Amino acid sequence: MRVFLLSCTAALTFAAPALAQDIVVTGKPLSQTEAELEACLKRQCPPDQDVAATLAHAENLFVAGKYKDSRTTLKASLGRNRQHGKAYPVPVSDLLRANSRIAEHVGEAKDFQLSVLEMRDTLKKGVGADDFRTLVAQIEVGDSRAKLGFAKDAERIYGEVEKKALNLGQHRVASFARLRKALLTQVAYDAEPTNAYLREKLGRELGQLIDQPLPGSDEFALAAEVLRAKVDRKTGDMASTDALIKRFAQRGGVTRPVLLYAEPLERALGDQDFPETMSGLNTLNQLTAIQNRGQWADVGFWISADGKVSDVDVLRKSGEQSWLKPVLKNIAKRIYAPLKQNGDTAPGFYMVERYTQTARIAEDQTGTRLRRREATPRIEVMDLTPDNYEAPKPEA
Repeated sequence: MRVFLLSCTAALTFAAPALAQDIVVTGKPLSQTEAELEACLKRQCPPDQDVAATLAHAENLFVAGKYKDSRTTLKASLGRNRQHGKAYPVPVSDLLRANSRIAEHVGEAKDFQLSVLEMRDTLKKGVGADDFRTLVAQIEVGDSRAKLGFAKDAERIYGEVEKKALNLGQHRVASFARLRKALLTQVAYDAEPTNAYLREKLGRELGQLIDQPLPGSDEFALAAEVLRAKVDRKTGDMASTDALIKRFAQRGGVTRPVLLYAEPLERALGDQDFPETMSGLNTLNQLTAIQNRGQWADVGFWISADGKVSDVDVLRKSGEQSWLKPVLKNIAKRIYAPLKQNGDTAPGFYMVERYTQTARIAEDQTGTRLRRREATPRIEVMDLTPDNYEAPKPEA
């Protein structure tokens, strides 16, 4: 399996070409990855082997819904291996990246922020400030700033990375940074659809990616076209979306899922939700309700030959699930690129995505140092799609 976090900034939900190593789940049983990690530690294995065994087991724990145990496993490994960042910068940075992603799903915003920064710094010290992996890590820092609500910081970071990557001749990294800037503008434009300045800015940023692509960056130009089609649909113009679908079909289809259309994800409001401005928020009942977060579900669905979604199903779940209803509706309305035909057999992709409802933990909401979760929940997503795209059986 492969597991990677889909960026909340990328409302388009288009997976641009990976420039940093994704987290990879081995598919081994939980008992086996636990035994392998224990055996590794018992023989005092080298740091890179320790990290590999840790990631395999921590990710298995996450998939099993054991978020706390997964985070504890990662933290313990960081305690053992953080000091080896200079000699093993990539493994240690992978460990920090995994820790940041799990922290997102449990609402630990501060740990998420600090882990991303330390991941970047580890690569900077180990492989150099000009290495493409360090620059991509800096883009991830920008993503974290955007996700935490600091859009101006994120835009500045993306711009700095773009400029540096261009000077170094790293065109794919520069295009990646440009795409992130456009995604950031798109999020702002979605919030203010009548803002002519934002629309013009977004058009300019997308036009640069599409009309003036840097060498070796065609995938990012395609991602920009998908985003522009999304913007056009907001005004009722479906021509660019139809043209994209037609182009993929004429090319014979795709061999991997490429999302062309998805509506914004709406969150279901439950009785346990409280507005941040509600008076008396620090009463015992309200605090108890707000702490009740962490529900998760694995959602599976088929992508047919024409790119339509069918058979959306909840494979596994934990906790109350009313918040999941708009997620299922959202997935069902997606449109993917037409798939490559295999003789007379129409292929299909089976996708599995983990959705977690959580809420960030804050220390400044009650006027004390008491840690509690924010009143407004959020939904985090990870891709758990099996590499062979075969459908697993739902839980009984």
